[in-house]
Amino acid sequence: MIKRPEPYSATVMAILAVAFCVWALLTLPLQGAAVLVAASVLGWSGWMAFSYTRPVKSRKVIAVYLCAVGFQLIHMAEEYTGGFPHEIVELFNSPRDWPENEFLLVFVFGFGALYFFAGAGALYQIRVANFFLWWYALGAGLLNGIAHFVFPIIKGGYFPGLYTAGGHLIMSSLLIYFLIKENRHLKAAEQEQEMSLAVR
Repeated sequence: MIKRPEPYSATVMAILAVAFCVWALLTLPLQGAAVLVAASVLGWSGWMAFSYTRPVKSRKVIAVYLCAVGFQLIHMAEEYTGGFPHEIVELFNSPRDWPENEFLLVFVFGFGALYFFAGAGALYQIRVANFFLWWYALGAGLLNGIAHFVFPIIKGGYFPGLYTAGGHLIMSSLLIYFLIKENRHLKAAEQEQEMSLAVR
């Protein structure tokens, strides 16, 4: 019989995602926090729907993910040099400040490290690691890329991150495609194995 996954990883990640969302809503400009909350919900949902029961095995998928993470660092370099934390506060007249040090420590260095640790974990089919593949694909990639085309419209001119936003959309779309394709492949292999066992 094919073993089904334990429920603990999903519960732990849900609790951590909620805690992160609460922190973001209480400390960051609300518009930026809203994007992070949506990213958390989308990432967790995609993970549960496609990669929780069947963690990624294909190195191609993981390679695309790592390339996407590398591109994320390039994108955040554009954000940092353009003063993204200050600009988003100004754009929405937020009463909350967003210190550049906090932006660097949490979103560049902190999440950057998590992304690469997740890539290593995904090589060994660790379920929690697969959450971050979906976090990037649907949140940090797709949703963030779309948001960076909306911000310049609201401002009426360039907004930090615009030039590399298109790359986000391309990388996240590729990753989503490969993640869904991987799930279908693993599901078909699982069904074939179950049929083989039933015949015996």
